[in-house]
Amino acid sequence: MVVKRAYSVVAQQNDSSPSRVRGNRSSPPERPRATPWRVVVMENLRERGHGLRDLLLQDRFEVDVVEDARGALSRLAQELVPEGVTPPDLLICNARMLGEPGLALLERWCHAHPWVPVILVSAFTNPRLRARMECLPVHLVLDQSFELEDVRSAALAMTESDVIP
Repeated sequence: MVVKRAYSVVAQQNDSSPSRVRGNRSSPPERPRATPWRVVVMENLRERGHGLRDLLLQDRFEVDVVEDARGALSRLAQELVPEGVTPPDLLICNARMLGEPGLALLERWCHAHPWVPVILVSAFTNPRLRARMECLPVHLVLDQSFELEDVRSAALAMTESDVIP
């Protein structure tokens, strides 16, 4: 597993990311702590998306899997409009699936929801995609040789560290 960017939990909470892209932090919407963490997995490789869903369900996450780029872009665009749409507590995205238009939309989404941690993954990258991934204001980038367990561990660490509201 290659970790391209991993801010510490303290840095996330205090908005001191190296690139200072995140700007002012807004408070997340209020919701009871007793509810399960809501995770959206955007992954077009069915086996990986459902495998990750199954792992996260074991840890009592509520998981929604979006398997196509068009559905992912639609969901991100819909959540940019705050009326009646509550964003997930954690977003896990396949960078290659999103493509450049999706990564641009994800960047806007991250600015609109700075309290929501984002894990960006891609098993198949090239130098251009890696450079683009590193420029995004996400919390963690897993590039190339990562395992589903690595993503699961990152999700658990973020919830246990109160990164997620």
